[in-house]
Amino acid sequence: MLFATNLNTFMAMKAIMICLLVLSHSLPAQVPNLSGSWSGTSGTPFGTYLVFDEIIQNGLTLSGHGKIINLQQTDSSAYTFEGYIKNDVIVIVHTSFIYKSSLACLSKVKLNYTKIDNMEHLSGKWGGQMVKGGCLPGVSGKIEMQKVKSQPNLSTANVELQAMSNNDHIGQSLSNRLKNTKYYALLIGIEDYVADDIASLHQPIDDANTLYQTLSKQYGFNEQNTISLQNPSRAEIIQGFEALARTVSSEDQLLIFYAGHGVWDEKLTQGYWLPSDATMKSKSQWLSNSTIRDYLQAIEAKHTLLITDACFSGGLLKERAVYSNSKAMLELYKLPSRKAITSGTLTTVPDNSVFLKYLIKNLENNQAPLLSASELFASFKIAVINNSPSGQIPQFGVISQSGDEGGEFIFLRR
Repeated sequence: MLFATNLNTFMAMKAIMICLLVLSHSLPAQVPNLSGSWSGTSGTPFGTYLVFDEIIQNGLTLSGHGKIINLQQTDSSAYTFEGYIKNDVIVIVHTSFIYKSSLACLSKVKLNYTKIDNMEHLSGKWGGQMVKGGCLPGVSGKIEMQKVKSQPNLSTANVELQAMSNNDHIGQSLSNRLKNTKYYALLIGIEDYVADDIASLHQPIDDANTLYQTLSKQYGFNEQNTISLQNPSRAEIIQGFEALARTVSSEDQLLIFYAGHGVWDEKLTQGYWLPSDATMKSKSQWLSNSTIRDYLQAIEAKHTLLITDACFSGGLLKERAVYSNSKAMLELYKLPSRKAITSGTLTTVPDNSVFLKYLIKNLENNQAPLLSASELFASFKIAVINNSPSGQIPQFGVISQSGDEGGEFIFLRR
């Protein structure tokens, strides 16, 4: 009987120990209760943003939603997230947007928890993640938050209503302003060359036409404000630029697309477009990057976006990565811009354009009413790299010495 009693006591103690081990594994004693409302600040390439997160904790896993807004309250986005706690590090992964009217991207956040004078704090850094809509690798910033309520707001309804409310002018006012501006386009496709020493291409004209169909059906472009040039000479391209310089106003948006041959002169460190009347024997009919840059500066558009699908097209750019500009672009939508998306760097690119395939695909699949040029670029860059037979790496950046002041071209969806 005594043995049985001791055995029962032993089994009971063992069960308690197993239970304690399970509890210790699922939720260590040092893990804090993160559930609640948190607010703080985050550093971004565009300046400081306010952060508001509603965290729900279940053991070592986290979920919730949040919002960021700039200090001027002119730009904001809301998102959902999931997360976990491991080795005293709190990891929060942004999974989707509830709404967005900014350059926001989905990031991965690593935080540390501290408690000072009964005030709970989270601090750490956010960075990129390789998902659709994710921030690019290498982009990061500091983030600090403090718990303001012990119970989180579990509903995203207020966030969604705020995004759609007439009282929320952040996205609506920008949409209204863009609806009252004109979208101009100059689309150039060159595939047939007069000279025998320049090989013909097969895709540029079809590519330009496909891009126009997407822009006119889904965005704010129309035939009246579009100049389409098929196999133009140098003089005809110049005439196109001059027509835009006479017509486009300082509040308008301008998109220029070029598909054709490109050449890089190593001695002159200069890139060129090759119009249909060009020959490799003389540069007299070539169109230099410096000439293109001069016309982009002369055309008084609010925002100009140049998209080039040509060899050596990266030579136009002063900067070759998103967010590489060190200026804080707090007035992103108000400042003039002259930026380019190119199909490659200072290298050759294939005639059958993977670059344009994924660019157009992401324009067509976009459901957001507002889409910035850098968001578009981030959405298809990895797909081009992964699917290009020649290893091309598309680029995005400022066209140097062309009048860029840090703004951004915005696509307005119909």
